[in-house]
Amino acid sequence: MSDVRVTAIIPARMGSTRFPGKPLLQVHGLPMVEHVRRRALLCHGFSDVVVATCDEEIRRAVEGFGGRVVWTKATHPGATDRVAEAASMIDCTHVVNVQGDEILVLPEDLDRMVLAIQSRPQGPAWNALAPVESSADLAARSIVKCVVSNSSRVLYCSRDFSRLPVRSPYDPVRVILGILAYERGFLLRLSGLSRTPGELAESIDQNRIVEHDVELWGVSFSKAYPGINEPAEVSIVERILDQDARQKEILEQIIRPAAARLPH
Repeated sequence: MSDVRVTAIIPARMGSTRFPGKPLLQVHGLPMVEHVRRRALLCHGFSDVVVATCDEEIRRAVEGFGGRVVWTKATHPGATDRVAEAASMIDCTHVVNVQGDEILVLPEDLDRMVLAIQSRPQGPAWNALAPVESSADLAARSIVKCVVSNSSRVLYCSRDFSRLPVRSPYDPVRVILGILAYERGFLLRLSGLSRTPGELAESIDQNRIVEHDVELWGVSFSKAYPGINEPAEVSIVERILDQDARQKEILEQIIRPAAARLPH
């Protein structure tokens, strides 16, 4: 649809509790935030790709590679609030929040998110989902999961679905990924919604959306690739970049000199 303009916003800050300074972590010669930005640029559906930050070091790094930065306040309690402030300054109809630690996100998966928005532009919210890979994942509290309806609407999110009597392929449970999309107007209203029991009990932001009877639609991504949230995960991601065939292809695209001239 010609009137749908989808902007990718990458929130990034230096003060991560578990891994301070991680947006500028060097991976194959590029800061992690730049890996994510260049992967977003390879998505054909974005009208713009910006980094939202409150840190001068990140601004200098991204602009040094020719990227666009939106300056945000340092007092935001979470990434969604930072993305909302950035969205208030951007001419767009929809926003995809691409977390700055999603270093292995596939451009074709981001295209799937844009297509989902274009097919249902009234939204108001979408979340990337991936298959559950093992029964152990159902109980792993580090992995946020959800139950989806037959139409792929997210019904409830939890960290532990081990009591649910499901077997492979573990339907209707899905893994929730750190890539969400919003109709811009809803995103700007989201922080005004009161916090909900499920959100507080599980520490899962998505529960605030569904508990307020707001439609949250699941978008199937290829795989639940790990992000980098703490130092121990760096070697895992580097191994995937070196061994996974598709990841090696994308890495070659974004680190070669021509990648620095991608449109932004």
